[in-house]
Amino acid sequence: MDDRKFKIVRLMYLYLSGMITEEERLELREWIDVSSRHKALFDRVNERQNLGNKYKACKSVNSDVAFKRFGKRVGIRSRGRYVWLKYVAMFVLPLGIALAIFMNKQYEKEIVSVEANVVPGKTKATLILSDGKSVFLQKDSVLDIVVDQGMNVKTTPKGIDYSKIDDGRETMRYNTLKTPRGGEFNVTLSDGSVVHLNSATTLKYPVRFDKEKREVYVSGEAYFEVKKEIARPFYVIVDDVRIRVYGTSFNVNTQHVGEVQAVLVEGSVGITINDGGKEYKMSPSQIAIYNKESAKVELKNVDTTPYVAWKDGYFVFEEQSLEEIMNTLSLWYDVEVFYVNAELKKLHFTGHMRRYEQVDNILKAIGGAVGVTFSIKERSIWISK
Repeated sequence: MDDRKFKIVRLMYLYLSGMITEEERLELREWIDVSSRHKALFDRVNERQNLGNKYKACKSVNSDVAFKRFGKRVGIRSRGRYVWLKYVAMFVLPLGIALAIFMNKQYEKEIVSVEANVVPGKTKATLILSDGKSVFLQKDSVLDIVVDQGMNVKTTPKGIDYSKIDDGRETMRYNTLKTPRGGEFNVTLSDGSVVHLNSATTLKYPVRFDKEKREVYVSGEAYFEVKKEIARPFYVIVDDVRIRVYGTSFNVNTQHVGEVQAVLVEGSVGITINDGGKEYKMSPSQIAIYNKESAKVELKNVDTTPYVAWKDGYFVFEEQSLEEIMNTLSLWYDVEVFYVNAELKKLHFTGHMRRYEQVDNILKAIGGAVGVTFSIKERSIWISK
């Protein structure tokens, strides 16, 4: 890629991140005004610019520092085929699309070959009542469901709501909400706490909590916004892990092999193993990783954005392996992933993109950055060099 095109890409990034100077803005405007093709490309990128506003991490990037740091990592001085794509892919998907358009049509076809209609996930779940009956739920359905004797709940476009049910009674019956691969759903529990369920997730919870404690069971990935009640603690049970919530927002993920992850956004939680022993107290912006084999818990400070962006409609990948990324995409797009060479799993990618984007657009950005090609056939994605 010639230096001029590389400079335009950098100007687009600075514009999206809000760090562009007036001089740079004029230079970008001059390039846009040269032809209708330039304007169409800029408009396509610009229509997604609110990504930078959505996450403060994007706005706080120092472009010069980021350029130097990333340049050292990928060898930005070389003129290799994928170098400029690697630089842009660390920021946002729209720029990845812009770069693909800069290249010829033949190159675009090399990155992704599509022979199937694979669509993003959507709002859908199955509710299993205490008597075993199942009710299919989706975004547009408005239902009145009997979930317990004399107890009804309604579904809305935002999910299913139990908060109108009289809480604190002695008799407890459980409902189970299950999202499939390619599904997501929200539930408001009887105490007013809200749970966002990601794809392939199961949440078991009482129709109404008792007077002494609030306890739910989860498998998969879910984001909790828990109502604080000092007299009635809230517990999330995940395999051998028991999470005590002190009124907080946090994410739980069991979809990593051999691990349970909890990421705390705000508030406070305590983690114990096998319902006893030491409690690991978490602070905001920390992740707790429970290793099932060693039965140990590790606490680390992290940027929480990559772990929770999914609930707001984004994928945020920070130096993640291709295997980790494709595991995430396979659940959301409900596809199987196959690698022609197992070594490809170890490649790494950084990028922020919309969760509801067509999968081939996402794969173009990833493929151009790491130098792989994707072939989509039926409900399978094949990855090769």
